Amino acid sequence: MKKGILASMVVLFVFFAGMGYAAEKTYTLRLATVVSPPHPWHEAANYLQKELEERTNGAVKVKIFGGSQLGSDQSTFEEMRMGTIDFVMGGATTLINFIPELGALNLPYFYSGIDQFRAVMDPQGPVVKKFKDIYASKNLGVTLLALGGGGTRVFSNNLKDVTGPEGLKGMKMRVPNSPKDAKIWSTAGALVVAMPWGEIYSALQTGVVNAFESTLSGYFGSKFYEVAKHMSNTQHIIMVSHFLMSDATAKKLPPEYMKIIEDVSDEVARIFTDKGEEFDKKIMKDLHEKYGVNISEVDVEAFMEIFQPLHDELMAADNNEDLLKLLRETRGAVSKK
Repeated sequence: MKKGILASMVVLFVFFAGMGYAAEKTYTLRLATVVSPPHPWHEAANYLQKELEERTNGAVKVKIFGGSQLGSDQSTFEEMRMGTIDFVMGGATTLINFIPELGALNLPYFYSGIDQFRAVMDPQGPVVKKFKDIYASKNLGVTLLALGGGGTRVFSNNLKDVTGPEGLKGMKMRVPNSPKDAKIWSTAGALVVAMPWGEIYSALQTGVVNAFESTLSGYFGSKFYEVAKHMSNTQHIIMVSHFLMSDATAKKLPPEYMKIIEDVSDEVARIFTDKGEEFDKKIMKDLHEKYGVNISEVDVEAFMEIFQPLHDELMAADNNEDLLKLLRETRGAVSKK
Protein backbone atom coordinates (compact mmCIF):
# COMPACT_ATOMS: atom_id res chain seq x y z
CA MET A 1 0.00 0.00 0.00
CA LYS A 2 2.74 2.41 1.01
CA LYS A 3 4.69 1.51 -2.11
CA GLY A 4 1.63 2.30 -4.24
CA ILE A 5 1.16 5.70 -2.60
CA LEU A 6 4.85 6.49 -3.01
CA ALA A 7 4.75 5.55 -6.68
CA SER A 8 1.71 7.79 -7.22
CA MET A 9 3.49 10.69 -5.54
CA VAL A 10 6.52 10.24 -7.78
CA VAL A 11 4.29 10.27 -10.89
CA LEU A 12 2.51 13.43 -9.74
CA PHE A 13 5.83 15.11 -8.94
CA VAL A 14 7.18 14.35 -12.42
CA PHE A 15 3.92 15.54 -14.02
CA PHE A 16 3.83 18.87 -12.23
CA ALA A 17 7.55 19.40 -12.67
CA GLY A 18 7.04 18.87 -16.37
CA MET A 19 4.24 21.42 -16.38
CA GLY A 20 6.45 23.91 -14.63
CA TYR A 21 9.22 23.33 -17.14
CA ALA A 22 6.85 23.91 -20.07
CA ALA A 23 5.52 27.08 -18.51
CA GLU A 24 9.02 28.39 -18.05
CA LYS A 25 10.14 27.66 -21.61
CA THR A 26 11.08 30.82 -23.48
CA TYR A 27 11.18 31.60 -27.19
CA THR A 28 13.47 34.17 -28.77
CA LEU A 29 12.12 35.09 -32.19
CA ARG A 30 13.97 36.96 -34.92
CA LEU A 31 12.28 39.78 -36.84
CA ALA A 32 13.84 41.12 -40.04
CA THR A 33 13.23 44.36 -41.91
CA VAL A 34 15.30 46.04 -44.61
CA VAL A 35 14.90 49.63 -43.40
CA SER A 36 16.56 51.65 -40.65
CA PRO A 37 14.78 53.79 -38.06
CA PRO A 38 12.95 56.09 -37.92
CA HIS A 39 10.38 54.11 -39.86
CA PRO A 40 6.83 52.79 -39.27
CA TRP A 41 8.10 49.21 -39.49
CA HIS A 42 10.50 49.81 -36.61
CA GLU A 43 7.76 51.46 -34.57
CA ALA A 44 5.54 48.44 -35.17
CA ALA A 45 8.39 46.03 -34.41
CA ASN A 46 9.14 47.79 -31.13
CA TYR A 47 5.47 47.61 -30.18
CA LEU A 48 5.34 43.89 -31.02
CA GLN A 49 8.49 43.25 -28.99
CA LYS A 50 7.11 45.03 -25.92
CA GLU A 51 3.61 43.57 -26.06
CA LEU A 52 4.65 39.97 -26.63
CA GLU A 53 7.11 40.01 -23.76
CA GLU A 54 4.56 41.61 -21.42
CA ARG A 55 1.57 39.48 -22.41
CA THR A 56 3.52 36.20 -22.18
CA ASN A 57 5.28 37.14 -18.93
CA GLY A 58 8.63 37.13 -20.68
CA ALA A 59 8.17 33.78 -22.43
CA VAL A 60 8.24 35.25 -25.95
CA LYS A 61 10.99 37.70 -26.78
CA VAL A 62 11.57 39.37 -30.14
CA LYS A 63 14.99 40.40 -31.44
CA ILE A 64 14.78 43.07 -34.17
CA PHE A 65 17.24 43.14 -37.09
CA GLY A 66 16.89 46.29 -39.20
CA GLY A 67 18.83 47.83 -42.07
CA SER A 68 18.98 44.58 -44.10
CA GLN A 69 21.18 42.96 -41.43
CA LEU A 70 19.70 39.56 -42.25
CA GLY A 71 19.54 40.16 -46.00
CA SER A 72 17.31 41.57 -48.72
CA ASP A 73 13.53 41.21 -48.91
CA GLN A 74 13.92 38.13 -51.08
CA SER A 75 16.57 36.40 -48.96
CA THR A 76 14.80 37.03 -45.65
CA PHE A 77 11.60 35.70 -47.17
CA GLU A 78 13.36 32.49 -48.21
CA GLU A 79 14.85 32.12 -44.73
CA MET A 80 11.46 32.67 -43.17
CA ARG A 81 10.06 29.87 -45.31
CA MET A 82 12.75 27.60 -43.85
CA GLY A 83 12.05 28.79 -40.32
CA THR A 84 15.41 30.47 -39.65
CA ILE A 85 13.71 33.89 -39.50
CA ASP A 86 10.46 34.10 -37.57
CA PHE A 87 8.92 37.45 -38.60
CA VAL A 88 9.30 39.90 -41.47
CA MET A 89 7.95 43.43 -41.71
CA GLY A 90 8.29 44.93 -45.16
CA GLY A 91 6.68 46.11 -48.35
CA ALA A 92 3.99 43.70 -49.46
CA THR A 93 4.68 44.08 -53.17
CA THR A 94 8.27 42.81 -52.81
CA LEU A 95 6.69 39.33 -52.96
CA ILE A 96 4.78 40.01 -56.16
CA ASN A 97 6.67 37.28 -58.03
CA PHE A 98 5.36 34.74 -55.51
CA ILE A 99 1.94 36.36 -55.05
CA PRO A 100 0.94 38.23 -58.24
CA GLU A 101 -2.28 39.40 -56.60
CA LEU A 102 -0.22 41.87 -54.54
CA GLY A 103 -0.02 44.08 -57.61
CA ALA A 104 -3.54 45.22 -56.74
CA LEU A 105 -2.12 46.95 -53.67
CA ASN A 106 0.36 48.97 -55.70
CA LEU A 107 -1.88 50.87 -58.10
CA PRO A 108 -0.90 54.55 -58.36
CA TYR A 109 -3.49 57.18 -57.42
CA PHE A 110 -6.05 54.57 -56.39
CA TYR A 111 -7.12 56.24 -53.12
CA SER A 112 -8.36 59.77 -52.53
CA GLY A 113 -6.32 60.02 -49.34
CA ILE A 114 -5.10 58.27 -46.21
CA ASP A 115 -8.51 58.13 -44.52
CA GLN A 116 -10.04 56.23 -47.43
CA PHE A 117 -7.02 53.90 -47.48
CA ARG A 118 -7.30 53.29 -43.73
CA ALA A 119 -10.96 52.32 -44.08
CA VAL A 120 -10.36 49.97 -47.01
CA MET A 121 -7.48 48.26 -45.17
CA ASP A 122 -9.44 47.70 -41.96
CA PRO A 123 -7.78 44.66 -40.26
CA GLN A 124 -11.19 43.00 -39.93
CA GLY A 125 -12.48 44.09 -43.34
CA PRO A 126 -13.06 42.12 -46.56
CA VAL A 127 -9.86 43.22 -48.33
CA VAL A 128 -7.47 42.10 -45.60
CA LYS A 129 -9.43 38.85 -45.13
CA LYS A 130 -9.17 38.18 -48.86
CA PHE A 131 -5.42 38.68 -48.87
CA LYS A 132 -4.94 36.43 -45.84
CA ASP A 133 -6.74 33.73 -47.79
CA ILE A 134 -4.58 34.41 -50.86
CA TYR A 135 -1.31 34.11 -48.89
CA ALA A 136 -2.55 30.86 -47.31
CA SER A 137 -3.54 29.41 -50.68
CA LYS A 138 0.01 29.73 -52.03
CA ASN A 139 1.46 27.25 -49.50
CA LEU A 140 4.63 29.30 -49.20
CA GLY A 141 5.34 28.42 -45.60
CA VAL A 142 4.38 31.85 -44.27
CA THR A 143 1.26 33.37 -42.74
CA LEU A 144 0.03 36.91 -43.33
CA LEU A 145 -0.68 38.42 -39.92
CA ALA A 146 -1.37 42.02 -40.92
CA LEU A 147 -1.58 44.52 -43.76
CA GLY A 148 -1.35 48.27 -43.24
CA GLY A 149 0.11 51.48 -44.56
CA GLY A 150 3.63 52.79 -44.30
CA GLY A 151 3.58 56.31 -45.66
CA THR A 152 3.10 57.81 -49.09
CA ARG A 153 5.61 57.19 -51.85
CA VAL A 154 7.47 59.95 -53.67
CA PHE A 155 9.91 60.17 -56.57
CA SER A 156 13.55 61.22 -55.97
CA ASN A 157 16.65 61.67 -58.12
CA ASN A 158 20.15 63.15 -58.14
CA LEU A 159 19.98 65.09 -61.43
CA LYS A 160 17.27 67.75 -61.48
CA ASP A 161 13.94 68.98 -60.16
CA VAL A 162 11.06 67.02 -61.69
CA THR A 163 7.54 68.47 -61.70
CA GLY A 164 5.85 66.33 -64.35
CA PRO A 165 6.10 63.03 -66.24
CA GLU A 166 8.20 64.62 -68.97
CA GLY A 167 11.05 64.97 -66.49
CA LEU A 168 11.38 61.19 -66.16
CA LYS A 169 12.13 60.53 -69.81
CA GLY A 170 15.45 58.73 -70.21
CA MET A 171 16.22 58.75 -66.48
CA LYS A 172 17.70 55.51 -65.07
CA MET A 173 15.32 54.56 -62.29
CA ARG A 174 15.52 51.83 -59.69
CA VAL A 175 12.39 49.74 -59.22
CA PRO A 176 11.85 46.66 -57.04
CA ASN A 177 11.83 43.25 -58.68
CA SER A 178 8.25 43.69 -59.87
CA PRO A 179 7.02 43.64 -63.47
CA LYS A 180 4.14 45.91 -62.52
CA ASP A 181 6.44 48.58 -61.09
CA ALA A 182 8.55 48.32 -64.21
CA LYS A 183 5.45 48.77 -66.39
CA ILE A 184 4.21 51.79 -64.41
CA TRP A 185 7.44 53.76 -64.55
CA SER A 186 8.51 52.78 -68.06
CA THR A 187 5.12 54.04 -69.26
CA ALA A 188 6.12 57.42 -67.82
CA GLY A 189 9.37 57.30 -69.81
CA ALA A 190 11.91 56.10 -67.22
CA LEU A 191 14.58 53.50 -68.00
CA VAL A 192 13.87 51.02 -65.22
CA VAL A 193 16.52 48.97 -63.40
CA ALA A 194 15.40 46.28 -60.92
CA MET A 195 17.53 46.00 -57.77
CA PRO A 196 17.17 45.31 -54.03
CA TRP A 197 16.53 48.18 -51.62
CA GLY A 198 19.93 47.78 -49.95
CA GLU A 199 21.78 48.52 -53.20
CA ILE A 200 20.13 51.86 -54.03
CA TYR A 201 22.55 54.12 -52.15
CA SER A 202 25.70 52.82 -53.86
CA ALA A 203 23.91 52.67 -57.23
CA LEU A 204 23.12 56.38 -56.93
CA GLN A 205 26.73 57.11 -56.04
CA THR A 206 28.12 55.21 -59.02
CA GLY A 207 25.52 56.31 -61.56
CA VAL A 208 24.02 52.87 -62.10
CA VAL A 209 20.71 54.63 -61.41
CA ASN A 210 19.79 58.27 -61.00
CA ALA A 211 16.31 57.95 -59.60
CA PHE A 212 14.01 55.83 -57.44
CA GLU A 213 10.70 56.04 -55.61
CA SER A 214 10.16 55.34 -51.92
CA THR A 215 8.30 56.29 -48.81
CA LEU A 216 9.55 59.39 -47.02
CA SER A 217 10.51 57.26 -44.01
CA GLY A 218 12.51 54.93 -46.24
CA TYR A 219 14.25 57.87 -47.91
CA PHE A 220 15.13 59.48 -44.59
CA GLY A 221 16.13 56.33 -42.72
CA SER A 222 18.50 55.26 -45.50
CA LYS A 223 20.03 58.77 -45.73
CA PHE A 224 19.24 59.14 -49.40
CA TYR A 225 19.29 62.91 -48.87
CA GLU A 226 23.08 62.52 -49.09
CA VAL A 227 23.00 61.20 -52.66
CA ALA A 228 19.64 62.28 -54.14
CA LYS A 229 18.64 65.81 -53.18
CA HIS A 230 15.82 66.29 -55.70
CA MET A 231 12.46 65.06 -54.45
CA SER A 232 9.14 65.26 -56.29
CA ASN A 233 6.12 65.18 -53.98
CA THR A 234 4.12 62.83 -56.18
CA GLN A 235 2.39 60.90 -53.36
CA HIS A 236 1.47 58.43 -56.10
CA ILE A 237 0.99 55.39 -53.86
CA ILE A 238 0.18 54.80 -50.21
CA MET A 239 2.65 52.13 -49.20
CA VAL A 240 1.17 48.78 -48.20
CA SER A 241 3.20 46.96 -45.55
CA HIS A 242 2.84 43.38 -44.48
CA PHE A 243 3.67 41.53 -41.26
CA LEU A 244 4.55 37.89 -41.93
CA MET A 245 5.27 34.90 -39.72
CA SER A 246 6.99 31.65 -40.56
CA ASP A 247 4.67 28.65 -40.44
CA ALA A 248 7.52 26.73 -38.81
CA THR A 249 7.47 29.25 -35.97
CA ALA A 250 3.70 29.05 -35.62
CA LYS A 251 3.90 25.27 -35.25
CA LYS A 252 6.40 25.40 -32.38
CA LEU A 253 4.56 28.00 -30.30
CA PRO A 254 1.79 27.08 -27.84
CA PRO A 255 -1.73 28.02 -29.02
CA GLU A 256 -2.13 30.64 -26.30
CA TYR A 257 0.95 32.48 -27.54
CA MET A 258 -0.27 32.34 -31.12
CA LYS A 259 -3.56 33.91 -30.00
CA ILE A 260 -1.61 36.77 -28.41
CA ILE A 261 0.40 37.31 -31.61
CA GLU A 262 -2.80 37.42 -33.66
CA ASP A 263 -4.36 39.92 -31.28
CA VAL A 264 -1.29 42.18 -31.38
CA SER A 265 -1.18 41.98 -35.18
CA ASP A 266 -4.28 44.12 -35.64
CA GLU A 267 -2.60 46.91 -33.72
CA VAL A 268 0.59 46.42 -35.76
CA ALA A 269 -1.48 47.12 -38.89
CA ARG A 270 -2.77 50.37 -37.40
CA ILE A 271 0.74 51.43 -36.37
CA PHE A 272 1.95 50.85 -39.94
CA THR A 273 -0.67 53.29 -41.23
CA ASP A 274 -0.74 55.86 -38.42
CA LYS A 275 3.02 56.17 -38.04
CA GLY A 276 3.42 56.38 -41.80
CA GLU A 277 1.15 59.41 -41.84
CA GLU A 278 2.78 60.94 -38.76
CA PHE A 279 6.34 60.50 -40.03
CA ASP A 280 5.50 61.90 -43.47
CA LYS A 281 4.50 65.26 -42.05
CA LYS A 282 7.61 65.67 -39.92
CA ILE A 283 10.13 64.22 -42.36
CA MET A 284 9.08 66.39 -45.30
CA LYS A 285 9.70 69.52 -43.22
CA ASP A 286 13.04 68.28 -41.85
CA LEU A 287 14.34 67.18 -45.25
CA HIS A 288 13.93 70.66 -46.65
CA GLU A 289 14.99 72.71 -43.62
CA LYS A 290 17.77 70.54 -42.14
CA TYR A 291 19.13 68.53 -45.07
CA GLY A 292 18.75 70.88 -48.02
CA VAL A 293 16.55 68.62 -50.14
CA ASN A 294 14.82 70.39 -53.04
CA ILE A 295 11.16 69.38 -52.79
CA SER A 296 9.09 70.06 -55.89
CA GLU A 297 5.31 70.04 -56.07
CA VAL A 298 4.16 68.22 -59.17
CA ASP A 299 1.42 68.28 -61.77
CA VAL A 300 -0.61 65.48 -60.15
CA GLU A 301 -3.21 65.43 -62.91
CA ALA A 302 -0.52 64.84 -65.53
CA PHE A 303 0.76 61.82 -63.59
CA MET A 304 -2.79 60.56 -63.02
CA GLU A 305 -3.52 60.74 -66.75
CA ILE A 306 -0.64 58.32 -67.37
CA PHE A 307 -1.01 56.01 -64.38
CA GLN A 308 -4.73 55.57 -63.71
CA PRO A 309 -5.55 54.00 -67.12
CA LEU A 310 -3.04 51.26 -66.25
CA HIS A 311 -5.14 49.91 -63.36
CA ASP A 312 -7.32 47.61 -65.45
CA GLU A 313 -4.47 46.57 -67.74
CA LEU A 314 -2.19 45.62 -64.85
CA MET A 315 -4.87 43.56 -63.14
CA ALA A 316 -6.01 41.88 -66.35
CA ALA A 317 -2.45 40.70 -67.04
CA ASP A 318 -2.71 38.33 -64.06
CA ASN A 319 -6.44 37.66 -64.32
CA ASN A 320 -7.07 39.65 -61.15
CA GLU A 321 -10.07 41.62 -62.34
CA ASP A 322 -12.18 40.20 -59.46
CA LEU A 323 -9.66 41.46 -56.92
CA LEU A 324 -9.69 44.92 -58.47
CA LYS A 325 -13.48 44.81 -58.35
CA LEU A 326 -13.37 43.98 -54.61
CA LEU A 327 -11.03 46.89 -53.95
CA ARG A 328 -13.21 49.29 -55.92
CA GLU A 329 -16.40 48.09 -54.24
CA THR A 330 -14.83 48.38 -50.77
CA ARG A 331 -13.49 51.82 -51.62
CA GLY A 332 -16.95 52.89 -52.73
CA ALA A 333 -18.62 51.43 -49.63
CA VAL A 334 -16.33 53.12 -47.10
CA SER A 335 -16.58 56.43 -48.97
CA LYS A 336 -20.35 56.49 -48.40
CA LYS A 337 -20.05 56.21 -44.61
